[in-house]
Amino acid sequence: MTISRGLAAFLLTIASVPVVRGAAEPPLAQWRFDTGDSVAGAFKMVEGVSGLALRLDGYTTRIIQKAAEGPRISSTFSVDAWIALGAYPWNWCPILAQEKDGEAGYFFGIGPRGELGLRLAAGGRWITVESARPLPLRRFTHVAAVFRENDGVRLYVDGVEAGRLVTAGSLKAAPEQDIVLGANREKVMPSYPVPPAEGTRPSWFSLDGILDEVRLFNRALAPEEIASEARRPQASMKPDLPPRVLPSGPPGPGRFGAYYTNLRYYEDWDALWPVSDHPDIVVQFDGSPVRVVFWRGLRYSPAWVTENGLWLADQGMESGNPEGCVEHMQDIHTKYSSVRIIESTPARVVVHWRYAPVSGHDNNWIANERSGFEWWVDEYYTFMPDGTGVRKVRWRRPEASLAFPWLEIQETSVLAHPGQNAKDVLSNDALTYLDLDGNSATYSWPDDKSVNTRERRNMAVDPSIVKDLKPETPVIQVVKMRSQAKPFVIYEPGTRPHVYVGRVRDEVVNFPAYNHWPESLVRSDGRFVQAADRTTSWSISQNYPPEHDEGNGYSWVALLYGATFGEPQSLVPLARSWNRAPELRVLAGTAESRGFDIGQRGYTLNCAAGKGCGALRFEFAATAEQPLVNALVVIEGFGDGAANVSVNGQRLEESAGLRLGRRRTIQGTDLIVWLERAATGKVEVRITGAPPPR
Repeated sequence: MTISRGLAAFLLTIASVPVVRGAAEPPLAQWRFDTGDSVAGAFKMVEGVSGLALRLDGYTTRIIQKAAEGPRISSTFSVDAWIALGAYPWNWCPILAQEKDGEAGYFFGIGPRGELGLRLAAGGRWITVESARPLPLRRFTHVAAVFRENDGVRLYVDGVEAGRLVTAGSLKAAPEQDIVLGANREKVMPSYPVPPAEGTRPSWFSLDGILDEVRLFNRALAPEEIASEARRPQASMKPDLPPRVLPSGPPGPGRFGAYYTNLRYYEDWDALWPVSDHPDIVVQFDGSPVRVVFWRGLRYSPAWVTENGLWLADQGMESGNPEGCVEHMQDIHTKYSSVRIIESTPARVVVHWRYAPVSGHDNNWIANERSGFEWWVDEYYTFMPDGTGVRKVRWRRPEASLAFPWLEIQETSVLAHPGQNAKDVLSNDALTYLDLDGNSATYSWPDDKSVNTRERRNMAVDPSIVKDLKPETPVIQVVKMRSQAKPFVIYEPGTRPHVYVGRVRDEVVNFPAYNHWPESLVRSDGRFVQAADRTTSWSISQNYPPEHDEGNGYSWVALLYGATFGEPQSLVPLARSWNRAPELRVLAGTAESRGFDIGQRGYTLNCAAGKGCGALRFEFAATAEQPLVNALVVIEGFGDGAANVSVNGQRLEESAGLRLGRRRTIQGTDLIVWLERAATGKVEVRITGAPPPR
């Protein structure tokens, strides 16, 4: 079946179908969904415990019955339903409700921790009864609530009593209110926000899962009636809830390059997005199973995905104001975030991510009051065939009166698929830092429970950060995921690293910290996780690289990413080669060297316009302190002719050790040369090609 959009009109069966086996009276109203009421939003009809059931998408699906057409409830009543949850709601969400502002009516629903609850106005007050245990995920569960006038409330889960409250008084109904199923009648704040919650806003959401056989009775169901209903043989069937695994394309290795694609998560989430066939990008490497994903669910910030499907992501640029965090994470519809492929050749790949940080109020940071331009960020990712990628972040600074109170550029964020927790994806010895001499220190995580407390983490100012790290001048960070591949970041000297030690929460079975990002569509700049029901993320470090002043009000930083299958110490030569790149000396030919650019991990040679480069010969003056670990050379103006490459007098054919690419611009054609070679001594390269056209 396909997802149905918009409004679909069905018929509501009211007080006409005696379904309860052996019951003296039929239900006052029944929503069976194979002949249901008006359903709005995106949904799908799937197999249920009785015919068809309604699968709600978690955000837009709702069933509304006008008050004038609804049943009139008595002061003693019962309600029951079958439900199979894909995830718990962001806050309390009704299965069936007819209430007014916590003053009248009833609300039978599910809480953000999976609690079953009945709330109602009785005896002059608003009372609440909740189950002690959460409802299970991804299986059919029978739920019921009974209210007896001057007696109280009983809750039942799968035919077993799950909560009770004795109270006097009768129900104060709200007959003037519409009856709602599956969603609140107004926007609701996501629960458990991170203080001070300035960026958390009321949002629309619905139940996320399958709803079937909702029934309302004008009497108190007996416990044996409820138990009988819960014993339906169909209850053991597997609900039609597709798996939820973050999408990363086919497993690697794959042909080196960047590819537009549509990364599909799960059917109901995908149906929410008005996109075509090419909204996302995947970068593959032919020498590594690791891939890099630019997916709209992450607002296009890239994630490195290991060979066994674990995700490590990064923070884009972030600041804050009275509306909370201003960052790409709040761009839930990617209105201000886009990604495109600039180059994809055998020698290198370049992907451009452009975004304007935004608050949870959907407001950008104005960078210039008179022009009205917002703060925009351009991030260029240059990927090499050896499985590394340089991230160059460039932005124009706001004018002085609109300057940032603080600024974050790099924050290492671990992601967990729904159903996973921190121990599934991250080793206890989570982080290793190294300097250029190979000195190292490892930081285990989570930290000691005596200091890793909920009270501390919920403070407005988070003190759970280690700032005085060893070694004193680290430039390499290795994250020890539970995978063979260990993602890393290499920094420039002068980077100030901070390590989080309070982001894993042992008191909730070590679940990750946040689920407002990624893939969430509620407005929140921080929500504490209550269960492993959704994709979750948590930070393990913040690192502040030195900022370079480009001039004209622009700044930039550069960082080198990758994933190693070796020991952390094996990255020291790579870090030296990037931070202390050996000099490239032109020995023959007409090309001019423009040096090494850390922003693309490559050298640039410029040929005289229209004259070509001639017989080009150059050398890398590598040493142990300035080693060569693979080399990228961009020869501007080389032309479209063939290129013959020799290294230390040996002619090379194009293969894994030599890759050639062409970059065609409005000025001409550039040659991109990738040499896979490590050396601590001089390396001479000779490149000849066809003469330039006359």
